[in-house]
Amino acid sequence: MSRKLSINLVYEAKNYVIANKPPGVFCQPPDRNVWYNAQYKEPPILLELLKSQASTRAAEWRPVHRLDTNVTGGVLVAKNKNAAAMFSRHLKKGGNHGYKLTRRYVALVEGNTAELPDTGVISENGRLSKFKKAGLHVLVLQLCTGKKHQIRQQLSQCLKLPILNDLKYGGRQITGAGRQIALHSALIQAQVGVQEQIHLVPVMEKWRNLWSTYVDEEGHFCPQIRRVLTENWG
Repeated sequence: MSRKLSINLVYEAKNYVIANKPPGVFCQPPDRNVWYNAQYKEPPILLELLKSQASTRAAEWRPVHRLDTNVTGGVLVAKNKNAAAMFSRHLKKGGNHGYKLTRRYVALVEGNTAELPDTGVISENGRLSKFKKAGLHVLVLQLCTGKKHQIRQQLSQCLKLPILNDLKYGGRQITGAGRQIALHSALIQAQVGVQEQIHLVPVMEKWRNLWSTYVDEEGHFCPQIRRVLTENWG
């Protein structure tokens, strides 16, 4: 690898860590027959980068869910096989099955949200997401299912509000943003037994160009967005 990427850990618990994924990092290995990037000899894969940083203590670590390559923010990585299975069980079955895991995202959209209700549900083709307005061009979304490109497709095709710089789904190109799209995994709520933790994931300094109006000097979202992220969605 000709450049070295460092993955910031937002939080470390007994059974999991929260990694802050940069754009361009893969949660799963890509097809090496079609992948090419002049900056890297090998594709940057989240788990491999974490293992290179954490050495032998990360031998059993494994991501529980995925982010698209050019989406930034929090990924929960289980620290052992049992924790991975318990989080995965909840994602598949919901309710009180396994270790509870809630994922919320902030999206900057093309167009405005004025005609949307303050809260809503997007349901189509077996894919389910909840949303809340957090500004004229800002939506906070909670995944109820986890299909590939789910939020990106639903915002573009169902709400007609594509994400900024998401060229694949009709978003307007933003100068200087590269391939990063304006979708950030901003909150992960995890419950292991009776212990429940809410993790807010800031935008890292190098990737704040898209978010400059909405985050402070440390990359934390403004109070209005934080309120929507952390309130009880029922």
